Amino acid sequence: MQDILLVNLMRMGDILQTTPLIQALREEGPDTRISMVLNEAFVETARRIDVDVILPFPVRSLVEAVSGADNPVRSFGLLQEIARSVNRHEPYDLLINLTPSRSASSFASLIAHRAHRGMWLGQDGSYLPADRWAAYLVAMTANRRTNPFHLVDIWQQTLGRHGPRSLRLSLSREDERKAETLLTECGVDIGRDVLVGFQVSASQKEKCWSRKEFIRLGQALHQGLRARVLLLGVAGEEPLCRRIGAQIPGSLNLAGRTDIGALAGVLRHCRALVTNDTGTQHVAVAVGTPVVVVSVGPVFFRETGPYGKGHLVFQAKLPCAPCSFQASCLNPVCKERIRAPLVYQALLRLLRGETDPPPDLPKDVACYRSGFDREGWLEFSSPNPSSEDRKIRFYKGLWLGMLKNDALPAPPREKEIAPAALPAAWADLEPLLRRSSALLQRILEAGQERGPAAAQVPILRANFKAVEEEMRRLTLEEAELAPLLHYLLLQRETLPAEGPRRFLHECSMLYSFAADQIGHRFGCLPFGKEAMFHG
Repeated sequence: MQDILLVNLMRMGDILQTTPLIQALREEGPDTRISMVLNEAFVETARRIDVDVILPFPVRSLVEAVSGADNPVRSFGLLQEIARSVNRHEPYDLLINLTPSRSASSFASLIAHRAHRGMWLGQDGSYLPADRWAAYLVAMTANRRTNPFHLVDIWQQTLGRHGPRSLRLSLSREDERKAETLLTECGVDIGRDVLVGFQVSASQKEKCWSRKEFIRLGQALHQGLRARVLLLGVAGEEPLCRRIGAQIPGSLNLAGRTDIGALAGVLRHCRALVTNDTGTQHVAVAVGTPVVVVSVGPVFFRETGPYGKGHLVFQAKLPCAPCSFQASCLNPVCKERIRAPLVYQALLRLLRGETDPPPDLPKDVACYRSGFDREGWLEFSSPNPSSEDRKIRFYKGLWLGMLKNDALPAPPREKEIAPAALPAAWADLEPLLRRSSALLQRILEAGQERGPAAAQVPILRANFKAVEEEMRRLTLEEAELAPLLHYLLLQRETLPAEGPRRFLHECSMLYSFAADQIGHRFGCLPFGKEAMFHG
C-alpha cells in the first residue's frame, strides 16, 4: 500500500479542486492511503472528500507567529512542532505540496518522505519546484494573464495525469436533511419553486460584481420567472445579503445559516448559481449545479473558474482585465460593463438546458463556455474569439510543447495564431536562446581543450552572461516573455549536477529546445524536427 501526503493550506475552493488529483491517485492504486494537511478552518470540507486521514494545520496561529517581533524563531518553531505531529514511524512514499508559499514549502521539507512533487524550496530559500508543472506554476506568476491552464489540470500534471475528471463533494443524508429543513422553514416549495443562488461577496472586494447589478438581476428573475433568489454567504456577509435581499422580492437571506454540508445541499436544489470568484462556485460544480461567474478585478478565470462542462463566465473586454492582485483600482469599470440583462439572458439559456453563450453580446463584454478539449484539458471557449483568445490558444500550444517535452507536432494552422496580437519580442528571443545554447556548447568544448582554445573560456562565459542580460532586458520590456525565461531559469537549477560537463550540455539542450518550440509555433521550423532536450 502506498502512503501519500497532500499539503494544501489554501481555501475551501482549493481543497475541492484537489479532488480530481485524488481521483487520479485512487485510479493509480485503489488501496492507496491518502492523508491531507489543510487549514484547520476547512476540516468539514475535507470530511466530504475522498481522503483517509485529515491533519488540521493552525494557519491562524502561524500568521500570528509571523507577525510577532520574534517571528522567524516562533514561526519556524511552530512549523517544526506541527511537522512532528504529521511525521510517522515510516516516511510517506510521496509528498505533494500544492501550496505556493514559502512557509508551506518549509513545512513540507520537515516531513519525512521518499519522493516529492509540487512546490519546494532550494537551500537558499528560493523556489525550486520539484517537477516541470510546478515550475510552470511558479513561472506563470510573472504574467498570469497568458496562462491557458486551469489549476486543477496543473495539479494533475504534477503526476503526469490530466482530465477530464470532475470535482467531487460527498453529501450525507444529514446534509440533505438540513438543507431541506432550512428551505422548507423559509417557505420554499422544493420541487416547484425556481431557485437561483447568488454569492454576492468574495474574499476580496475587488473580485465582487456590482451590488446594483446583482439587485437588478434578482428583480428580473423574480419578474420574469417568479424565481426565488437564495443569498448565500458566511455570517460576516449577512448584513450585505440583507441589504441586497431587501430589494429583491421573494428572496431569502441564508448567509450564516449553512455549514458546508447544508450549503452543498441547498445548491443541489438550485437551478443555477450566479457568483463572484468564490469557493461557493466550486461547491456548486461539485454537486452538479450550473454556474454563471462574473469575472471582475484580479480574477483569472482560466486558472480558477468552474472546472466542468457547460458553465458560463462573463468578463469585460478591457486592456487592463484581469488586473494584478497588487493593483488598487480607483475606477473599476469592469464591474459596470457587465450588465444584469446580459447575465439574465445567459441564465434563461442555462435553465432551458442551452449552455452556449448568448448571441449578440456588446463589443465590450465576452462570455465563455467551459468544456474539455479532445485531450481532456479544460478550456473556456467563445463563439466570437478575440485576438486575446487566439493569443491564449497560441500560448497553450507553446507551453504544451515545452512541458510535454515531446517531438514537435505538425505545424499549427495559421488561423490558430494571432501574429498581430503577439509581442514582436518573441522574434528577438528565439535567436538569443539559440546563441545561448551555442555559447554553452562552445564553453563545454573549449573546457576539454588545452592551449589557446581553453583560454577562450572566460571570454565565452562573458558573452553568455551578456546574452542572458539581453534576454532579461527583453522580459522587462515585454511581460509576456517573462514566464518562459523564469521557467528556463527554474529548470536550469534542477539540471543534473554530477559534473560541469553534463550540466553545460543539458543547459545547452534546454535553451535549444525552447528556441525550437518558439520557432515552431511561429512556423520557422521544418515539419518533423524532434526535440533534443530530454532532461
